Amino acid sequence: QLLVEVGKSHPHAIMFSLYVAARSEHAERSHSVKDVLAKLHDMYPELVEETELVSRELIRITLLFPEMWQEALRNASLCYYGHKDVVEMMKILRPLHKRVRNPETLREYHFVQMFGSDLAAAEEHMNQYFSADSAHRNEALVQQAWELYYVVFRRIEKMFPRPTSLALKDTAPTILQCRDMKLVVPGMYNPDTENVYIASFDPTLYVYPSKQHPRRMYIYGSNGNQYTFLLKGREDLRQDERSMQLFGLINSLLSKDSETARRSLAIERFPVVPLSSNSGLIGFYSNCENINNIVRYYRESHNQPINLEQRMALQFSPNWDTLSVMQKVESFEYALSNTPGNDLQRAMWYKSPNAEVWLERRTDYTRSLAVMSIAGYILGLGDRHPSNILIHERTGKVVHIDLGDCFELAAHRDKFPEKVPFRLTRMLIMPMEVSSIEGIFKHTANHTMRVLRANRESLMAVLEAFVYDPLVSWSYLNDMEMGIDTSQDTKMTSNTSRNAQASEHAARWSMGGNGGANMSDFASMGGSKPDMGVSKAGNGYYENAEGKAWQTGNPKARAIVKRIHDKLVGTDFSNEQLTVSEQIEKLIQQATSSENLAVLYVGWVPLW
Repeated sequence: QLLVEVGKSHPHAIMFSLYVAARSEHAERSHSVKDVLAKLHDMYPELVEETELVSRELIRITLLFPEMWQEALRNASLCYYGHKDVVEMMKILRPLHKRVRNPETLREYHFVQMFGSDLAAAEEHMNQYFSADSAHRNEALVQQAWELYYVVFRRIEKMFPRPTSLALKDTAPTILQCRDMKLVVPGMYNPDTENVYIASFDPTLYVYPSKQHPRRMYIYGSNGNQYTFLLKGREDLRQDERSMQLFGLINSLLSKDSETARRSLAIERFPVVPLSSNSGLIGFYSNCENINNIVRYYRESHNQPINLEQRMALQFSPNWDTLSVMQKVESFEYALSNTPGNDLQRAMWYKSPNAEVWLERRTDYTRSLAVMSIAGYILGLGDRHPSNILIHERTGKVVHIDLGDCFELAAHRDKFPEKVPFRLTRMLIMPMEVSSIEGIFKHTANHTMRVLRANRESLMAVLEAFVYDPLVSWSYLNDMEMGIDTSQDTKMTSNTSRNAQASEHAARWSMGGNGGANMSDFASMGGSKPDMGVSKAGNGYYENAEGKAWQTGNPKARAIVKRIHDKLVGTDFSNEQLTVSEQIEKLIQQATSSENLAVLYVGWVPLW
């Protein structure tokens, strides 16, 4: 009833979120939300129908049939060859077989013409396998199905190279015909300003060559402006959306304090609009570049290797992986002392047209870095490698992306735990110039922490709801799934031979990762190596999280809430309450400690 009341006055604020919940596998939640949508349809029929159409078609674009089948066949092969689990294998493939029987777009019809007969034959083999009772099932039928699946997999690889662009007329023609809609541009609804409605969609989407192949799309608003979005699949953006909501509250608190308002302190935000549990839209923050690219471009123009520091460290200690902590610290400090590390500072300085602009950008950079460092610390934000931190080219402000690693999950990884509260490496300190950490950065950090501690009740209310939200409970369920029970250890031991078989089969299906890579290989990647102990949103254990109980009495949840509370009262380092300045001093010491930085995973690029 509350959602219906909100929807009466502000339907645009909740429409996309309602459709995410309506697509939930949790039957009770889905049914309840559909009741709400039915009531809102009586009041705003066009708006509800347009939201359903736009979200459905955008989800279709996130993963095309070839990408869908490649990923599904990889995962299904692991289920069968790695775990001999035929039932789980078909849970993955059966929905795709159903989709193939009902193509809707030109690309989908083309795919079915090429692969439909092989996939139908494979499905028939599996239907015959399951038609027999469990004691008399013919394993040869599964093998015959996999021979067909393998042929399809390899043909897709050869015949469907990764596209650089997609035409809406081939992938989602319905959305191309939409004009002058009643639906507000995603993420742009503000009750205090005039609504900007969707006028049309650009007919072409551009595909990035990165691992997840996000699509860049343009939406034209009723005000004549063009809005750029990243359309992402294989990723749950609901946690990023909640992080943005928290940052909105923090900005509101900072704007009401005289000291922070006078300095215009705020976190740079952008729209995040989930479309389903594994896809969504992210507002494109224009005129930004990530630190990894800024440094790479600068070094290439000066004929310097991008992994200069890593080379120095390996030159000092070739056997990096076998070093003790103190030996790694010695090697780490050797690399720092023999390299300038001012690439980011020089790149930003060169792009400033004059000294006045440079001073403004330097100040904005330092302040925004300090605000986000403290906000990220409270949230427990991890995985802050150089590709996840952007610098605005005109203002110098820092923009953080990929906010899925929250509540200090990265700090509790079994391998390469992040021991720093936020990223404050040498390369980030250099642009602060003469005042370094002791000037504007520390002053801003103190003011930010003071405001957050003074308003801890408001923050705790939002963060507690965040922690106990069943939609993001995947990140805490891992402990239960992965082995608090010590009996799991013996199960893992007994699976050694099975894992070997899975590894051998993985090579055939191109599932091999970077297991054989060394430090220098990862040096310029600018990304954290996935840790199966801390699955990110949309992966692994999340899939069934919505159907599991996540009670407020869960000890892991209580521990997270207590940890956040300790940060907001100053007892995060000991039972003795610290003043704001003492707390900030300790955080900076932790963030800049060579002992903490030297043991981080090399893809985090601590030497930068």
